[in-house]
Amino acid sequence: MLFNTPVFLLFFLLVVPLSFLVPARWQNFVLLAASYVFYGFSDPKLILLLLGVTAAAYLSALGISRRPELRKLWKALGILAPLLLLFNFKYFGFIARLVSSLTGGTAPDLIRDLVLPTGISFYTFQALSYVIDTDRGEIRAEKNPLHLALYLSFFPQLVAGPIERAKDLLPQIRKPRAFDPELAVQGLRTMLLGFFEKIAVADILGIFVSRVWADLSAASGADVLLASFFFSLQILFDFKGYSDIARGAAGVLGIRLSVNFDRPYSAASVGEFWRRWHITFSSWLRDYLYIPLGGSRGGFLRRSRNLLIVFFVSGLWHGADLTFVAWGLLHALFQIAERLLFREKEENNLTRRLLTFLAVNFAWVLFRAPDFSLAGLFFRRLFTGWQQLSLSASGTELLLFALSLLGSAALVFLPKYLSGGGKAKKILRYTAFTLALWLTAAAYLYLRSGGILSSFIYFQF
Repeated sequence: MLFNTPVFLLFFLLVVPLSFLVPARWQNFVLLAASYVFYGFSDPKLILLLLGVTAAAYLSALGISRRPELRKLWKALGILAPLLLLFNFKYFGFIARLVSSLTGGTAPDLIRDLVLPTGISFYTFQALSYVIDTDRGEIRAEKNPLHLALYLSFFPQLVAGPIERAKDLLPQIRKPRAFDPELAVQGLRTMLLGFFEKIAVADILGIFVSRVWADLSAASGADVLLASFFFSLQILFDFKGYSDIARGAAGVLGIRLSVNFDRPYSAASVGEFWRRWHITFSSWLRDYLYIPLGGSRGGFLRRSRNLLIVFFVSGLWHGADLTFVAWGLLHALFQIAERLLFREKEENNLTRRLLTFLAVNFAWVLFRAPDFSLAGLFFRRLFTGWQQLSLSASGTELLLFALSLLGSAALVFLPKYLSGGGKAKKILRYTAFTLALWLTAAAYLYLRSGGILSSFIYFQF
């Protein structure tokens, strides 16, 4: 079920009152049932995978706490079960295709036809963190299977995060929740912000991006440069839009989720970019991979090795393709270069911010490209035909592009001016939200009329 569809809005309008009208002891059951309906809406078989990961995490954590002499065995079960499931659906076909291409053969039809279950990369990482934190003694094993099942399947953040830690989400699940009007209003505003980011900005700019990538050989240098800039905005507001809708929906239901983005394109280094981009995933890699590898301890070579390993995993997590691996490793090399070239932090250095954005923007080409040959063609087209934009756009599209860019600028610069009290700021906030609502509705109608409503980019991971 997609957030940006009428079906979800109807579903959400049914779930919210039901979750608060039932007795407190039934609240989590309602949310769990709703989460399984949400996840299995297009394919009920997906629920079986989620149940398998949940059972492995539940039994493993209980085994760790109750049978300390078998702790390593139970920990292995809790880690290997979700990893094997993830490997089977996400990487087995990739490895088979890679081997086949190297040997000149073809992968069997069964392998080629494997479909990646939506959200599997997210809820497996959540299950892994739960088992590891239990083993470390940072949290206690959850005895109530209903609570753990809801922790791993809570529908607002199930498919694309934020990747929540058990220590933050489980305590909220355990306690009864009363309807909080203030939190609900704040949640609805955050949801509207997310819909605006996704529909009025990401999807509209995505029209031009898709058009350029669909016919790169006809694109001019101006086309591909603009497409690369548009994609940087598209992927930010597509993913941030999902995260904001998730946070807002959870808030209406009385649950607080983690902030996942903090103005990543204002970063003065690629390292800082990753502390601001997909924050829950970056912190996951830091706590469960980078620090156990040694983190920043040791010499330059050891720190560089750790970065390369972490961002190799990051690239592979994002997609089972060599272009994603190259994208991840490129981010590691950027950070290694920063440590060599810049000895001191310069957080307010405008030049550093611009260089960081250009580096991230350059790397996004590998992220977006279906393969290396098209990535190479994209870069070659940068140096051709700078006289004009060669790909046509209607007057309506040009207007929507302009409004999307203005919306992007407003999302970056307005928040700090809209916060706080005062009559003038209240009027400004009301005006901004009203305009956002109308622009989102107009963009949605235009996209739907053209049959170009899109899923969220991170659903493929």
